[in-house]
Amino acid sequence: MLRDKDEAGSSPAKEPMIEMRLLKALREKDKFSPTEQVIVDYLLENYQEVACLSVRQLAEKTFTSSAAIVRFCQRLGLKGYAEFKIKFVAEAMRDIVRQNDCSNSITNKDDVRSIIDKVTRIAVDAIQETRRGTDPAAIVRAVQILDHAEHIDFYAIGNNLHIADLAGYCFLHAGKFYTTHHAANELYLQAISSPKKNAAFMISRTGENRRLLEIAEILKQRETKILLLTAVPDSSIARLADEVLAVATETEFNELGSMVFLAGAKYMVDILFSVLMARHYDTTLMKNEFYEKVFSLSN
Repeated sequence: MLRDKDEAGSSPAKEPMIEMRLLKALREKDKFSPTEQVIVDYLLENYQEVACLSVRQLAEKTFTSSAAIVRFCQRLGLKGYAEFKIKFVAEAMRDIVRQNDCSNSITNKDDVRSIIDKVTRIAVDAIQETRRGTDPAAIVRAVQILDHAEHIDFYAIGNNLHIADLAGYCFLHAGKFYTTHHAANELYLQAISSPKKNAAFMISRTGENRRLLEIAEILKQRETKILLLTAVPDSSIARLADEVLAVATETEFNELGSMVFLAGAKYMVDILFSVLMARHYDTTLMKNEFYEKVFSLSN
């Protein structure tokens, strides 16, 4: 089975990072200018002091200016230093707690109770981190794409096909017809014949899968709306998408990353389905009541 591999190309140095978790964004130093890297280094090495520092004091300690600090915060998608300080301190404290707690990595030394606790913590953390990065306005835009489409075509490879199958089944309950293909050549054929009235729902953890990137380019030429579910909102595929929904992941361990992404993706699908259902509440309720009645009689 093919995995959604990371075949990354570097992203523009000045691209905004509003969708990324703050600490994760700060640790990707190649995205910052030399002046910004000085600020980042100080923040990460002296996180305990930040809560007590004013913008002027931070500027003095980093040998920059108050204006440079504010611009740096805005580059991260925040209004200014006050909002940055609140988010940074909150995330730093959560990170400390997580590091002091036992690792989420599962090994052959774990007993059943330990594995239960770790898997639970992985799922809860994935949902909470995904929620922190979710913009309600982006959800509204994504639902509009799905709602206005006559048909939803899913594009996913490897493990992400499970997410596509789940999402399609949920959307069918909300009255949206869908198609999923498990063979790569069928995905290409689907894209080549995709009409404008369809919506393309792409799922790629890295946003850099070569085949999906080629398919996204085809869909763009076909003027098909693209909705992307990913853990990397500034990826190559994301730059071609009409709407991007960011999901939590973990990059240190590949299998753990897949588990985290799956949990966050399912949570995001549940949100999209729930908003779709709420938009067409009476019709959806009637269909589901009929569905339950038919299948309860057959059991």
